[in-house]
Amino acid sequence: MRTLKIATVIFIALIQFETLFAAESKNQGYGYTLESILIMALENDPWLKKSTFKEKSLLSQSKSQSRLPDPKASINLANVPVDDFSLNSQAMTQFKLGLSQSFARGDSLEIKGDINKLTAGLEPHLRENRKNQLIMMVSSLWLDVYKAQQSIALIANKQYLFEELREAAEISYTSALSKTSQQEMIRADLELAKLHDQVTVFSAQLDTSIRKLSEYVPLPQSYLSRYSNNNHNFVSQKLPIITLLTRDKTQQQHPLVKAIDTDIKASLKTVELQEQAYKPQFTVNGSYAFRENAPDGMERPDFFSVGVSFDLPLFTDSKQDQDVKSAVFMKEAKKEEKALLLNQLNSGLSTQLASLQRLKQRQSLYSQTLAPQVKQQGEASMIAYSNNEADFAELVRARIDEVNVQLTALEIAVEIEKTKVRANYYQASNAKELMALINTPTESLQTTAQTHQQINDSSGENHD
Repeated sequence: MRTLKIATVIFIALIQFETLFAAESKNQGYGYTLESILIMALENDPWLKKSTFKEKSLLSQSKSQSRLPDPKASINLANVPVDDFSLNSQAMTQFKLGLSQSFARGDSLEIKGDINKLTAGLEPHLRENRKNQLIMMVSSLWLDVYKAQQSIALIANKQYLFEELREAAEISYTSALSKTSQQEMIRADLELAKLHDQVTVFSAQLDTSIRKLSEYVPLPQSYLSRYSNNNHNFVSQKLPIITLLTRDKTQQQHPLVKAIDTDIKASLKTVELQEQAYKPQFTVNGSYAFRENAPDGMERPDFFSVGVSFDLPLFTDSKQDQDVKSAVFMKEAKKEEKALLLNQLNSGLSTQLASLQRLKQRQSLYSQTLAPQVKQQGEASMIAYSNNEADFAELVRARIDEVNVQLTALEIAVEIEKTKVRANYYQASNAKELMALINTPTESLQTTAQTHQQINDSSGENHD
């Protein structure tokens, strides 16, 4: 009986290995690298385009608001007698043309232009932060896709172990017809069903992650549906290694900090603008009045008038003083907002670094202790079961532990890279710096061109 079990196990293992090798040879599909996905996300983000238009709008507004208002013209018919409405019977009757020009208070026009320029200057920093956010979010989604894809592949590679157990139990049951062997067959079928359920769960996660990714990366629907099954690799099979960024005083270089510094400068200008209200506003006006000749033919001279009007900001307690105070308070609020932002960035970075340290400890435990132990446990259980020194349930538990440990090790490896990406977001000053920290193994660099060709093929199929 022992010889039969050992021979059966070896025979089934050889068959399963050959089958898996042939399947893998047919399915060496390549997928998107992380860099290619990030480049497409950055090139097709509507928010970045919106911000560019907003900046141009504010710059145009700064030019218009720094100019004097248009002059005002007036046309009047004055002092017309109501008894006969004659235009020449009375000496005071005039046809009057006027022109007036208002001037801003102090340097308010120049300051308004500066405020709009500074407000427009916020947008480049906000765009840089948006790019950094995109890199963080899209990288996390790419890694989710990678984890689901590799989990499915891992289970497929380990499925032969459970099929091997099922075949061994079936042969044992056929030859021995024992009650114990029948229970072993049922247990083997149960574990295979659970394994298939895991594949279904990971397939659902894969499909969900891909469709979330399509929010940032434009992909044809036919291309998405092609990867709903497990016959293709949506992303490359090599896990990118993210370099952790380390520098002193990193938060001061963060795009959001630069943006709020610019906003504080704009608030200082707003205080200056409100202080201009203490200065008077002048308006210069002039007019030319035409008069008809007298009824007896005597020529009447025309009139020319010129004047200056200005307001007197004498009672400032209830208006100008309050407007200046309001602007000062807003400036102080911006400073506190910066302090709050720095606290958030510091807290976020320290949280990610602490999480990274724990993940690396777990990774070391799994790679150095748990993974070798479960492998030894599986081999020992197989030998013990072949020698009738262990029951079938113990062997099944050993195989389950082996699969679960490898799945957890994969999850930890992916989570480490996701944590690095999040930590880098809190430190990076621009997207170029973040992109330079992504290191993809050379084996998968050829995938981008092939993937784009697949998109074009899918688009053609969809069009047809």
